[in-house]
Amino acid sequence: MPMDQLQTALAKDVLNEDAKKISSLIENQQHLCVSCPAFEEVIDTQMFGFSKKVEFAIAMGMIEEEEGHLMLGTLEKHLNDVYSEAFNSNQND
Repeated sequence: MPMDQLQTALAKDVLNEDAKKISSLIENQQHLCVSCPAFEEVIDTQMFGFSKKVEFAIAMGMIEEEEGHLMLGTLEKHLNDVYSEAFNSNQND
């Protein structure tokens, strides 16, 4: 495998692993306190860091811009789904 393809594959693996970690963090904390400022701060920080990694990978030509936006969009959708579920759960209580 040429070096360019290897770097691209490695960048995608690293980003996908980071996305999984953030997704797991969201899943594990959703039942505790989704609306807590501390939880929101942690998630905001994680999402910001992930977005910067994606921007860097795009700038370095390791991933396509569309793929990077898809990664971010998927993670943001997951976060929004968790918030919506928690909000709906609180409305029903």
